[in-house]
Amino acid sequence: MSIDWMMVLKAFVVGGFLCIIAQIFIDKTKVTPARILVAYVTIGAILRWSWLV
Repeated sequence: MSIDWMMVLKAFVVGGFLCIIAQIFIDKTKVTPARILVAYVTIGAILRWSWLV
Protein backbone atom coordinates (compact mmCIF):
# COMPACT_ATOMS: atom_id res chain seq x y z
CA MET A 1 0.00 0.00 0.00
CA SER A 2 1.43 3.33 -1.09
CA ILE A 3 0.88 6.69 0.57
CA ASP A 4 -0.09 9.59 -1.67
CA TRP A 5 1.95 12.35 -0.03
CA MET A 6 0.32 15.09 -2.11
CA MET A 7 -3.09 14.09 -0.73
CA VAL A 8 -1.64 14.18 2.80
CA LEU A 9 -0.21 17.65 2.17
CA LYS A 10 -3.53 18.92 0.79
CA ALA A 11 -5.41 17.57 3.81
CA PHE A 12 -2.91 19.24 6.15
CA VAL A 13 -3.22 22.61 4.38
CA VAL A 14 -7.03 22.54 4.20
CA GLY A 15 -7.30 21.44 7.85
CA GLY A 16 -4.90 24.18 8.91
CA PHE A 17 -6.89 26.77 6.98
CA LEU A 18 -10.12 25.68 8.68
CA CYS A 19 -8.41 25.92 12.07
CA ILE A 20 -7.18 29.44 11.27
CA ILE A 21 -10.71 30.52 10.31
CA ALA A 22 -12.14 29.04 13.52
CA GLN A 23 -9.45 30.69 15.65
CA ILE A 24 -10.17 34.09 14.08
CA PHE A 25 -13.87 33.65 14.88
CA ILE A 26 -13.02 32.74 18.49
CA ASP A 27 -10.66 35.71 18.91
CA LYS A 28 -12.66 38.41 17.14
CA THR A 29 -16.25 37.47 18.05
CA LYS A 30 -18.13 36.02 20.97
CA VAL A 31 -18.80 32.78 19.11
CA THR A 32 -17.96 29.80 21.29
CA PRO A 33 -15.84 26.89 20.05
CA ALA A 34 -18.85 24.58 20.45
CA ARG A 35 -20.92 26.66 18.04
CA ILE A 36 -18.07 26.72 15.53
CA LEU A 37 -17.78 22.94 15.76
CA VAL A 38 -21.51 22.52 15.19
CA ALA A 39 -21.35 24.91 12.24
CA TYR A 40 -18.44 22.98 10.67
CA VAL A 41 -20.20 19.65 11.10
CA THR A 42 -23.45 21.04 9.69
CA ILE A 43 -21.73 22.63 6.70
CA GLY A 44 -19.83 19.39 6.07
CA ALA A 45 -23.04 17.36 6.18
CA ILE A 46 -24.78 19.74 3.77
CA LEU A 47 -21.81 19.67 1.36
CA ARG A 48 -21.65 15.88 1.56
CA TRP A 49 -25.41 15.60 1.00
CA SER A 50 -25.21 17.89 -2.03
CA TRP A 51 -22.32 15.87 -3.53
CA LEU A 52 -19.91 18.83 -3.45
CA VAL A 53 -17.29 16.94 -1.44
